[in-house]
Amino acid sequence: MSPPGPASPPPPSPAASTRRRPAASPESAQRPLAMCPPRSLLLTAILVLLNHLDHLSVARNLPTATPGPGMFQCLNHSQNLLRTVSNTLQKARQTLELYPCTSEEIDHEDITKDRSSTAAACLPLELTPNGSCLTSGKASFMMTLCLSSIYEDLKMYQVEFKAMNAKLLIDPKRQIFLDQNMLAAIDELMQALNFSSETVPQKPSLEDLDFYKTKIRLCILLHAFRIRAVTINRMMSYLNSS
Repeated sequence: MSPPGPASPPPPSPAASTRRRPAASPESAQRPLAMCPPRSLLLTAILVLLNHLDHLSVARNLPTATPGPGMFQCLNHSQNLLRTVSNTLQKARQTLELYPCTSEEIDHEDITKDRSSTAAACLPLELTPNGSCLTSGKASFMMTLCLSSIYEDLKMYQVEFKAMNAKLLIDPKRQIFLDQNMLAAIDELMQALNFSSETVPQKPSLEDLDFYKTKIRLCILLHAFRIRAVTINRMMSYLNSS
């Protein structure tokens, strides 16, 4: 009979085996954290992405308000008109230095008075009562009314200047004539506006051939027309930038 050997250890109980599971290595402990970010971080990223896409969609659907090519053309013509009127008035004051031709010496006259309403029709929309609440159709109507009134003004001055130039051409002294560049600038802006005249301007007669009075009236009309040309140019600039 052999001597008894050392006693074998008793088998581990289920509870002990549960407590003695091998600990995970550092690499295996970090891997799940890297692959599965926290839910709050994932939710934040999704919200940022959706917000970015929403901004892109809104920006893509916003209308772009750019002036049409016709308005650029009218602005160029109005600038040319103001330039030629100013040059014509300066030449008239130099040539007619012995006449009352300065703004302080003349009796100001507006030949468009009671025949057009440019000053009222061309009032900027933000200065009109409830202007900011105007519908697009109402704003478009007011702009059309303004441009139509400008056209009527140009037509009246065109008739006056052409009749006056016809008188000056038969003046024995042949002292002064209207600048053809100014007359051409009036015609070009009228063509760009492309309206039909609603009023029939009264054509001045050639019966009164008092050349002294004609030259004084030329100064009066040039001063008045330059003021109107400034108004027209400002309105074209406003419409072009709106």
